[in-house]
Amino acid sequence: MGFRYKIALLNVLRNRRRSIITLLSIQVAVISLVLFGGFVASMYDGMRENMIRSQLGHIQIYKQGFNQYGHIEPEKYLLTQQDVKKITELVESQSGVELITPRLNFSGLLTNSNQSIAVVGNGINPDKESLLSSAITITQGEDLFSQDIDGALLGQGLFNALNTKVGDYLTLLGSTTDGAVNAVDIKVIGAINTGIRDVDNRLIRINLTHAQDLQFTQGVSRLVVLLSDTEQTQIVLEQLTQLFKQNGLIVETKTWFELADYYHEVIKLFDGVFGFIQVIVLFIAALSIANTMMMAVMERTPEIGSIRALGATRYEVMMLFITEACYLGLIGSVLGILLAILLANGITTAQFIMPTPPGSSQSYPIRIFVSWPILWKTAIAGTLVAILASIYPAFKASRLQINQAMRAA
Repeated sequence: MGFRYKIALLNVLRNRRRSIITLLSIQVAVISLVLFGGFVASMYDGMRENMIRSQLGHIQIYKQGFNQYGHIEPEKYLLTQQDVKKITELVESQSGVELITPRLNFSGLLTNSNQSIAVVGNGINPDKESLLSSAITITQGEDLFSQDIDGALLGQGLFNALNTKVGDYLTLLGSTTDGAVNAVDIKVIGAINTGIRDVDNRLIRINLTHAQDLQFTQGVSRLVVLLSDTEQTQIVLEQLTQLFKQNGLIVETKTWFELADYYHEVIKLFDGVFGFIQVIVLFIAALSIANTMMMAVMERTPEIGSIRALGATRYEVMMLFITEACYLGLIGSVLGILLAILLANGITTAQFIMPTPPGSSQSYPIRIFVSWPILWKTAIAGTLVAILASIYPAFKASRLQINQAMRAA
Protein backbone atom coordinates (compact mmCIF):
# COMPACT_ATOMS: atom_id res chain seq x y z
CA MET A 1 0.00 0.00 0.00
CA GLY A 2 2.83 2.41 0.83
CA PHE A 3 4.34 1.66 -2.58
CA ARG A 4 1.09 2.73 -4.27
CA TYR A 5 1.15 6.08 -2.48
CA LYS A 6 4.73 6.70 -3.63
CA ILE A 7 3.93 5.83 -7.25
CA ALA A 8 0.79 8.02 -7.17
CA LEU A 9 2.78 11.00 -5.83
CA LEU A 10 5.48 10.50 -8.47
CA ASN A 11 2.82 10.42 -11.20
CA VAL A 12 1.36 13.71 -9.91
CA LEU A 13 4.81 15.34 -9.97
CA ARG A 14 5.74 13.81 -13.31
CA ASN A 15 2.71 15.01 -15.27
CA ARG A 16 3.10 18.67 -14.29
CA ARG A 17 0.94 20.31 -16.94
CA ARG A 18 -2.02 18.05 -16.29
CA SER A 19 -1.56 18.33 -12.54
CA ILE A 20 -1.46 22.14 -12.72
CA ILE A 21 -4.71 22.23 -14.71
CA THR A 22 -6.41 19.99 -12.15
CA LEU A 23 -5.02 22.00 -9.24
CA LEU A 24 -6.29 25.24 -10.78
CA SER A 25 -9.79 23.79 -11.10
CA ILE A 26 -9.80 22.78 -7.45
CA GLN A 27 -8.32 26.09 -6.30
CA VAL A 28 -10.88 28.18 -8.19
CA ALA A 29 -13.71 26.15 -6.64
CA VAL A 30 -12.25 26.39 -3.12
CA ILE A 31 -11.51 30.12 -3.37
CA SER A 32 -15.02 30.85 -4.69
CA LEU A 33 -16.69 28.92 -1.88
CA VAL A 34 -14.51 30.40 0.87
CA LEU A 35 -15.03 33.97 -0.32
CA PHE A 36 -18.77 33.62 -0.80
CA GLY A 37 -19.17 31.72 2.47
CA GLY A 38 -17.15 34.38 4.33
CA PHE A 39 -19.20 37.16 2.78
CA VAL A 40 -22.47 35.51 3.77
CA ALA A 41 -21.17 34.91 7.32
CA SER A 42 -20.18 38.57 7.65
CA MET A 43 -23.57 39.65 6.33
CA TYR A 44 -25.35 37.44 8.88
CA ASP A 45 -23.19 38.83 11.67
CA GLY A 46 -23.70 42.44 10.61
CA MET A 47 -27.46 42.05 10.25
CA ARG A 48 -27.71 40.28 13.61
CA GLU A 49 -25.75 42.93 15.49
CA ASN A 50 -27.57 45.75 13.70
CA MET A 51 -30.95 44.35 14.75
CA ILE A 52 -29.77 43.76 18.30
CA ARG A 53 -28.25 47.21 18.69
CA SER A 54 -30.98 49.17 16.95
CA GLN A 55 -34.25 47.48 17.93
CA LEU A 56 -34.24 44.20 19.82
CA GLY A 57 -31.45 43.99 22.37
CA HIS A 58 -30.42 40.46 23.32
CA ILE A 59 -33.28 39.62 25.69
CA GLN A 60 -36.70 41.21 26.21
CA ILE A 61 -38.74 40.76 29.38
CA TYR A 62 -42.54 41.17 29.49
CA LYS A 63 -45.35 40.57 31.91
CA GLN A 64 -46.80 37.07 31.46
CA GLY A 65 -49.36 37.11 28.64
CA PHE A 66 -48.24 40.40 27.09
CA ASN A 67 -47.41 38.97 23.67
CA GLN A 68 -50.70 37.09 23.45
CA TYR A 69 -53.17 39.50 25.02
CA GLY A 70 -51.32 42.81 25.39
CA HIS A 71 -52.82 44.29 22.22
CA ILE A 72 -56.36 43.56 23.50
CA GLU A 73 -56.06 44.74 27.11
CA PRO A 74 -52.75 46.62 27.32
CA GLU A 75 -53.42 48.07 30.77
CA LYS A 76 -53.43 44.56 32.28
CA TYR A 77 -50.11 43.48 30.78
CA LEU A 78 -47.73 46.31 31.58
CA LEU A 79 -44.84 45.95 34.01
CA THR A 80 -45.38 48.13 37.08
CA GLN A 81 -42.74 50.35 38.65
CA GLN A 82 -42.22 47.73 41.37
CA ASP A 83 -41.78 45.01 38.75
CA VAL A 84 -39.27 47.13 36.84
CA LYS A 85 -37.23 47.85 39.96
CA LYS A 86 -37.10 44.22 41.10
CA ILE A 87 -36.33 42.82 37.63
CA THR A 88 -33.65 45.44 37.02
CA GLU A 89 -31.86 44.55 40.27
CA LEU A 90 -31.88 40.84 39.39
CA VAL A 91 -30.70 41.37 35.82
CA GLU A 92 -27.92 43.77 36.76
CA SER A 93 -26.59 41.22 39.27
CA GLN A 94 -25.72 38.83 36.42
CA SER A 95 -22.31 38.82 34.78
CA GLY A 96 -22.24 39.62 31.09
CA VAL A 97 -25.08 42.14 31.30
CA GLU A 98 -24.18 45.60 29.99
CA LEU A 99 -27.48 47.33 30.70
CA ILE A 100 -31.25 46.95 31.01
CA THR A 101 -33.63 49.65 29.88
CA PRO A 102 -37.44 50.08 29.81
CA ARG A 103 -39.59 50.73 26.75
CA LEU A 104 -43.23 51.65 26.38
CA ASN A 105 -44.65 50.85 22.96
CA PHE A 106 -47.45 52.91 21.43
CA SER A 107 -49.08 53.60 18.10
CA GLY A 108 -50.98 56.59 16.86
CA LEU A 109 -51.17 59.43 14.37
CA LEU A 110 -48.49 62.06 13.93
CA THR A 111 -49.77 65.20 12.34
CA ASN A 112 -48.64 68.61 11.20
CA SER A 113 -51.07 71.17 9.93
CA ASN A 114 -51.34 69.50 6.51
CA GLN A 115 -51.22 65.71 6.87
CA SER A 116 -51.33 62.82 9.32
CA ILE A 117 -49.30 59.62 9.23
CA ALA A 118 -49.77 56.44 11.26
CA VAL A 119 -46.73 55.82 13.44
CA VAL A 120 -45.32 53.15 15.71
CA GLY A 121 -43.32 54.51 18.60
CA ASN A 122 -41.22 53.76 21.65
CA GLY A 123 -41.04 55.63 24.90
CA ILE A 124 -37.41 55.23 25.96
CA ASN A 125 -34.84 56.11 28.58
CA PRO A 126 -32.53 58.24 26.35
CA ASP A 127 -29.40 57.79 28.46
CA LYS A 128 -29.49 53.99 28.38
CA GLU A 129 -30.98 53.75 24.91
CA SER A 130 -28.06 55.67 23.40
CA LEU A 131 -25.82 52.74 24.43
CA LEU A 132 -28.21 49.97 23.47
CA SER A 133 -29.14 51.51 20.11
CA SER A 134 -25.59 52.23 18.99
CA ALA A 135 -26.36 50.94 15.47
CA ILE A 136 -28.92 53.71 14.92
CA THR A 137 -27.41 56.73 13.18
CA ILE A 138 -28.48 60.35 13.59
CA THR A 139 -28.94 61.72 10.06
CA GLN A 140 -30.18 65.19 11.04
CA GLY A 141 -30.34 67.18 14.25
CA GLU A 142 -29.09 65.63 17.49
CA ASP A 143 -29.77 62.73 19.80
CA LEU A 144 -32.56 62.61 22.36
CA PHE A 145 -31.63 63.47 25.97
CA SER A 146 -33.47 63.19 29.26
CA GLN A 147 -33.94 66.94 29.52
CA ASP A 148 -35.77 66.98 26.16
CA ILE A 149 -39.10 66.28 27.86
CA ASP A 150 -41.19 66.75 24.72
CA GLY A 151 -38.41 65.93 22.24
CA ALA A 152 -38.78 63.28 19.55
CA LEU A 153 -36.65 61.42 17.04
CA LEU A 154 -38.33 60.51 13.76
CA GLY A 155 -37.31 57.77 11.35
CA GLN A 156 -35.75 59.28 8.24
CA GLY A 157 -38.63 58.15 6.01
CA LEU A 158 -41.22 59.61 8.39
CA PHE A 159 -39.19 62.82 8.69
CA ASN A 160 -39.18 63.21 4.90
CA ALA A 161 -42.85 62.25 4.44
CA LEU A 162 -44.00 64.97 6.84
CA ASN A 163 -41.69 67.48 5.14
CA THR A 164 -40.66 68.67 8.57
CA LYS A 165 -37.41 70.07 9.91
CA VAL A 166 -35.53 70.05 13.18
CA GLY A 167 -37.24 72.31 15.73
CA ASP A 168 -40.76 71.91 14.37
CA TYR A 169 -43.63 71.07 16.70
CA LEU A 170 -46.02 68.26 15.75
CA THR A 171 -49.04 66.67 17.42
CA LEU A 172 -49.04 63.02 18.43
CA LEU A 173 -52.49 61.48 18.77
CA GLY A 174 -52.86 58.12 20.48
CA SER A 175 -55.02 56.01 22.76
CA THR A 176 -54.58 55.60 26.49
CA THR A 177 -54.39 52.21 28.20
CA ASP A 178 -58.12 52.39 29.03
CA GLY A 179 -59.13 53.14 25.42
CA ALA A 180 -59.57 56.90 25.56
CA VAL A 181 -58.02 59.28 23.04
CA ASN A 182 -55.21 61.61 24.05
CA ALA A 183 -52.84 64.00 22.29
CA VAL A 184 -49.47 65.50 23.17
CA ASP A 185 -47.21 67.97 21.42
CA ILE A 186 -43.72 66.91 20.44
CA LYS A 187 -40.69 68.80 19.22
CA VAL A 188 -38.67 67.25 16.39
CA ILE A 189 -35.03 67.24 17.49
CA GLY A 190 -33.59 64.82 14.96
CA ALA A 191 -34.00 62.17 12.26
CA ILE A 192 -32.63 58.64 12.64
CA ASN A 193 -31.75 55.72 10.39
CA THR A 194 -32.18 52.18 11.74
CA GLY A 195 -31.02 50.56 8.51
CA ILE A 196 -34.47 49.12 7.73
CA ARG A 197 -36.55 51.29 5.43
CA ASP A 198 -39.99 50.06 6.53
CA VAL A 199 -39.14 50.80 10.15
CA ASP A 200 -37.81 54.27 9.33
CA ASN A 201 -41.06 55.12 7.53
CA ARG A 202 -43.10 54.78 10.74
CA LEU A 203 -40.75 55.07 13.72
CA ILE A 204 -40.92 57.74 16.40
CA ARG A 205 -38.95 57.74 19.68
CA ILE A 206 -39.84 59.97 22.61
CA ASN A 207 -38.95 60.18 26.28
CA LEU A 208 -40.50 57.44 28.41
CA THR A 209 -42.25 59.94 30.69
CA HIS A 210 -43.84 61.67 27.68
CA ALA A 211 -45.08 58.32 26.32
CA GLN A 212 -46.52 57.51 29.76
CA ASP A 213 -48.32 60.87 29.77
CA LEU A 214 -49.78 60.02 26.36
CA GLN A 215 -51.11 56.68 27.60
CA PHE A 216 -52.00 57.74 31.17
CA THR A 217 -49.87 55.02 32.76
CA GLN A 218 -46.78 54.51 34.89
CA GLY A 219 -46.05 51.07 33.48
CA VAL A 220 -43.77 49.91 30.67
CA SER A 221 -44.29 47.37 27.89
CA ARG A 222 -40.95 45.60 28.23
CA LEU A 223 -37.46 45.65 29.59
CA VAL A 224 -34.68 45.25 27.04
CA VAL A 225 -31.38 43.64 28.07
CA LEU A 226 -28.07 44.22 26.28
CA LEU A 227 -25.25 41.71 26.81
CA SER A 228 -21.54 42.08 26.25
CA ASP A 229 -21.44 38.92 24.09
CA THR A 230 -24.21 37.71 21.81
CA GLU A 231 -22.98 34.10 22.15
CA GLN A 232 -23.92 34.19 25.85
CA THR A 233 -27.59 34.98 25.19
CA GLN A 234 -28.97 31.52 25.92
CA ILE A 235 -26.83 31.04 29.03
CA VAL A 236 -27.90 34.38 30.53
CA LEU A 237 -31.53 33.69 29.61
CA GLU A 238 -31.51 30.39 31.52
CA GLN A 239 -29.97 32.08 34.54
CA LEU A 240 -32.56 34.87 34.50
CA THR A 241 -35.46 32.45 34.05
CA GLN A 242 -34.35 30.56 37.14
CA LEU A 243 -33.92 33.80 39.12
CA PHE A 244 -37.38 35.06 38.16
CA LYS A 245 -38.99 31.81 39.31
CA GLN A 246 -37.13 31.88 42.61
CA ASN A 247 -38.32 35.44 43.26
CA GLY A 248 -41.93 34.82 42.26
CA LEU A 249 -41.89 37.10 39.21
CA ILE A 250 -44.56 36.15 36.66
CA VAL A 251 -42.87 37.25 33.47
CA GLU A 252 -42.04 35.89 30.04
CA THR A 253 -38.84 36.37 28.08
CA LYS A 254 -37.83 36.32 24.45
CA THR A 255 -34.39 36.42 22.87
CA TRP A 256 -33.41 38.39 19.79
CA PHE A 257 -33.38 35.06 17.91
CA GLU A 258 -37.10 34.57 18.57
CA LEU A 259 -37.99 38.14 17.68
CA ALA A 260 -35.92 38.60 14.49
CA ASP A 261 -38.34 37.24 11.86
CA TYR A 262 -36.75 39.28 9.05
CA TYR A 263 -33.31 37.94 10.00
CA HIS A 264 -34.51 34.34 9.68
CA GLU A 265 -36.14 35.00 6.31
CA VAL A 266 -32.91 36.47 4.94
CA ILE A 267 -30.84 33.56 6.31
CA LYS A 268 -33.21 31.02 4.76
CA LEU A 269 -32.94 32.79 1.40
CA PHE A 270 -29.15 33.07 1.41
CA ASP A 271 -28.65 29.53 2.71
CA GLY A 272 -30.60 28.33 -0.32
CA VAL A 273 -28.63 30.57 -2.68
CA PHE A 274 -25.32 29.49 -1.14
CA GLY A 275 -26.25 25.83 -1.36
CA PHE A 276 -27.17 26.21 -5.03
CA ILE A 277 -23.92 28.06 -5.81
CA GLN A 278 -21.94 25.36 -3.98
CA VAL A 279 -23.52 22.64 -6.13
CA ILE A 280 -22.83 24.56 -9.37
CA VAL A 281 -19.21 25.40 -8.48
CA LEU A 282 -18.39 21.88 -7.32
CA PHE A 283 -20.11 20.34 -10.33
CA ILE A 284 -18.08 22.48 -12.74
CA ALA A 285 -14.90 21.60 -10.84
CA ALA A 286 -15.81 17.90 -10.93
CA LEU A 287 -16.34 18.00 -14.71
CA SER A 288 -12.98 19.68 -15.20
CA ILE A 289 -11.19 17.17 -12.98
CA ALA A 290 -12.93 14.19 -14.61
CA ASN A 291 -11.98 15.46 -18.07
CA THR A 292 -8.34 15.85 -17.03
CA MET A 293 -8.28 12.38 -15.47
CA MET A 294 -9.77 10.85 -18.64
CA MET A 295 -7.00 12.49 -20.64
CA ALA A 296 -4.49 10.96 -18.22
CA VAL A 297 -5.98 7.51 -18.74
CA MET A 298 -5.78 7.87 -22.52
CA GLU A 299 -2.19 9.12 -22.44
CA ARG A 300 -1.10 6.40 -20.04
CA THR A 301 -2.81 3.44 -21.70
CA PRO A 302 0.50 1.66 -22.49
CA GLU A 303 1.68 2.28 -18.94
CA ILE A 304 -1.54 0.79 -17.58
CA GLY A 305 -1.04 -2.26 -19.81
CA SER A 306 2.51 -2.69 -18.49
CA ILE A 307 1.35 -2.44 -14.88
CA ARG A 308 -1.36 -5.02 -15.48
CA ALA A 309 1.13 -7.32 -17.29
CA LEU A 310 3.40 -7.17 -14.25
CA GLY A 311 0.63 -8.57 -12.10
CA ALA A 312 -1.29 -5.54 -10.81
CA THR A 313 -5.00 -6.21 -10.29
CA ARG A 314 -7.78 -4.06 -11.66
CA TYR A 315 -8.50 -2.85 -8.14
CA GLU A 316 -4.88 -1.73 -7.70
CA VAL A 317 -4.96 0.19 -10.99
CA MET A 318 -8.21 1.87 -10.02
CA MET A 319 -6.89 2.81 -6.56
CA LEU A 320 -3.71 4.22 -8.11
CA PHE A 321 -5.69 6.81 -10.07
CA ILE A 322 -7.96 7.58 -7.13
CA THR A 323 -4.89 8.10 -4.91
CA GLU A 324 -3.47 10.53 -7.46
CA ALA A 325 -6.78 12.44 -7.40
CA CYS A 326 -6.67 12.47 -3.58
CA TYR A 327 -3.21 14.06 -3.67
CA LEU A 328 -4.38 16.64 -6.19
CA GLY A 329 -7.49 17.37 -4.10
CA LEU A 330 -5.49 17.84 -0.91
CA ILE A 331 -2.81 20.02 -2.50
CA GLY A 332 -5.35 22.07 -4.49
CA SER A 333 -7.57 22.59 -1.43
CA VAL A 334 -4.67 23.71 0.77
CA LEU A 335 -3.38 26.13 -1.87
CA GLY A 336 -6.93 27.37 -2.50
CA ILE A 337 -7.47 27.97 1.23
CA LEU A 338 -4.25 29.97 1.53
CA LEU A 339 -5.06 32.11 -1.49
CA ALA A 340 -8.64 32.60 -0.29
CA ILE A 341 -7.41 33.86 3.11
CA LEU A 342 -5.15 36.39 1.37
CA LEU A 343 -7.96 37.55 -0.92
CA ALA A 344 -10.48 37.75 1.92
CA ASN A 345 -8.19 39.89 4.05
CA GLY A 346 -7.34 42.08 1.06
CA ILE A 347 -10.99 42.67 0.10
CA THR A 348 -11.94 43.41 3.73
CA THR A 349 -9.05 45.85 4.11
CA ALA A 350 -9.93 47.61 0.84
CA GLN A 351 -13.36 48.59 2.28
CA PHE A 352 -15.31 48.30 -0.97
CA ILE A 353 -18.83 49.68 -0.44
CA MET A 354 -21.82 47.47 -1.25
CA PRO A 355 -24.93 49.01 -2.85
CA THR A 356 -27.89 49.53 -0.54
CA PRO A 357 -29.74 46.18 -0.24
CA PRO A 358 -33.51 45.93 -0.92
CA GLY A 359 -35.53 47.04 2.09
CA SER A 360 -32.51 48.66 3.71
CA SER A 361 -31.54 52.29 3.97
CA GLN A 362 -27.82 51.89 4.63
CA SER A 363 -24.83 50.93 2.52
CA TYR A 364 -21.99 49.00 4.12
CA PRO A 365 -18.42 47.93 3.30
CA ILE A 366 -17.76 44.41 2.07
CA ARG A 367 -16.35 42.20 4.81
CA ILE A 368 -15.31 38.58 4.33
CA PHE A 369 -14.95 36.51 7.47
CA VAL A 370 -12.27 33.83 7.57
CA SER A 371 -13.58 31.17 9.95
CA TRP A 372 -12.23 27.70 10.57
CA PRO A 373 -15.58 25.93 9.99
CA ILE A 374 -15.82 27.43 6.50
CA LEU A 375 -12.17 26.62 5.75
CA TRP A 376 -12.14 22.97 6.80
CA LYS A 377 -15.55 22.22 5.28
CA THR A 378 -14.44 23.74 1.97
CA ALA A 379 -11.12 21.86 2.07
CA ILE A 380 -12.93 18.57 2.65
CA ALA A 381 -15.41 19.38 -0.14
CA GLY A 382 -12.57 20.16 -2.57
CA THR A 383 -10.80 16.89 -1.78
CA LEU A 384 -13.97 14.80 -1.98
CA VAL A 385 -14.93 16.32 -5.33
CA ALA A 386 -11.50 15.44 -6.73
CA ILE A 387 -11.83 11.85 -5.49
CA LEU A 388 -15.41 11.41 -6.73
CA ALA A 389 -14.59 12.94 -10.12
CA SER A 390 -11.76 10.43 -10.56
CA ILE A 391 -13.82 7.30 -9.89
CA TYR A 392 -15.16 6.89 -13.43
CA PRO A 393 -11.81 7.54 -15.18
CA ALA A 394 -10.13 5.20 -12.69
CA PHE A 395 -12.76 2.53 -13.37
CA LYS A 396 -12.23 2.90 -17.12
CA ALA A 397 -8.47 2.51 -16.63
CA SER A 398 -8.96 -0.65 -14.58
CA ARG A 399 -11.14 -2.23 -17.28
CA LEU A 400 -8.57 -1.88 -20.08
CA GLN A 401 -7.58 -5.19 -21.62
CA ILE A 402 -3.87 -5.93 -21.22
CA ASN A 403 -3.24 -6.87 -24.86
CA GLN A 404 -5.10 -3.84 -26.22
CA ALA A 405 -3.32 -1.50 -23.82
CA MET A 406 0.09 -2.93 -24.76
CA ARG A 407 -0.64 -2.53 -28.50
CA ALA A 408 -1.38 1.17 -27.92
CA ALA A 409 2.32 1.75 -27.11
